[in-house]
Amino acid sequence: MTANEIIKAVLELKFTELQAYLRNTGWARIDTIKQSIALFQKQVGTNFYEVLLPLSKDYSDYAYRIVDVLENIAQAESREVHQVLTDLSIPPGDTVRFRVINKDTIGGTISFLEGFNLLEAAKKALFTTACDIVQPEKYHKRLGLKGAQQFIEECRLGQTEKGSFIASVICPFINQTPEDKPKQLTIFNQADEFRHSLTRQVTTRLMHSLSEIKNAIDRGEENKIVELEGGNIISGNFLESIVELNSTTKETTEVEIITSWSVFTGEQPAIVKAVKFSNDYIPVLENIISKVKPIDKGIEDDFIGKISLTKADPDIHSRTEGEIILNYIVGDEEKVSKAKVILNNADYDKACEAHKQGKSVKIKGKLITIGRTKMIENPSFEVV
Repeated sequence: MTANEIIKAVLELKFTELQAYLRNTGWARIDTIKQSIALFQKQVGTNFYEVLLPLSKDYSDYAYRIVDVLENIAQAESREVHQVLTDLSIPPGDTVRFRVINKDTIGGTISFLEGFNLLEAAKKALFTTACDIVQPEKYHKRLGLKGAQQFIEECRLGQTEKGSFIASVICPFINQTPEDKPKQLTIFNQADEFRHSLTRQVTTRLMHSLSEIKNAIDRGEENKIVELEGGNIISGNFLESIVELNSTTKETTEVEIITSWSVFTGEQPAIVKAVKFSNDYIPVLENIISKVKPIDKGIEDDFIGKISLTKADPDIHSRTEGEIILNYIVGDEEKVSKAKVILNNADYDKACEAHKQGKSVKIKGKLITIGRTKMIENPSFEVV
């Protein structure tokens, strides 16, 4: 940020917010004779810091005095002024960074499709972590738990950063109320409230689970992950999210998950804050998933939707079947699902015509899941 940008930003700050920031990050307020200025002091190791915070915007040099305060805070925290400003501009929370490291991302960019897939996998990692806290299960058949959904809805996408390609997710501190409504904590809450928030539970559980999985695989003791019970369960859905993170690019070398703990909580968790996974871990992870994921017996039903893709042998004389992708919605779910369907020649021709005209189709059959692909077996096809 330029000096002018910093001056403009500090004019938007409230001195009450700065005062709360200083209180929550360990600065002690010292009584003074002047009522319009607050004196704060802090000792970090052998270094001693002091700031004078004006309590009124009537001072002609108010903005410059606030910049002085921010510079002292940044120095005490070994950070940049703009980082302190960012913490004051958004709700308090932890930040989780998902970093893709390979030769294609060395310039700090990633393809649009791969970037989108990375964000989807990052969302799943955080969401399934919350599900593992709210309702521990070996495998969540439906990822629709209210508390987990409320948490993920409050998360915000931060700016991308240098260092291969880094997607940042800001997780504001929230708590669930007795009415099951999320309550977002503000800078005026106490450090103890931040430390015991649902958000801090999710971010610490995320890093703990990642560390446990990596250490178990490194030691050749992956069955320990399968044997976890009760509140310690790491679900197959969470394991799938790690596989998907490592599948976002064709030649991923490593994916690193890094969590920055909020300065507002005072003491920091005594837990690893960065974990790396390479493609070498994928076969082992998939083996663990196969042990905790229940066998899919399939669902017999009528599936109604629209065709998003048709694919077949271009030689119509040798063609015996064709493949389509059906976009459908199950029950009262809002999310659109996709399933692959293999049709005979006659039904495939009808499907191509329905796709061309944008018509809905109905397919009766058994929906099964193979790996990450859904498929409808023994299809009975008709145009709606």
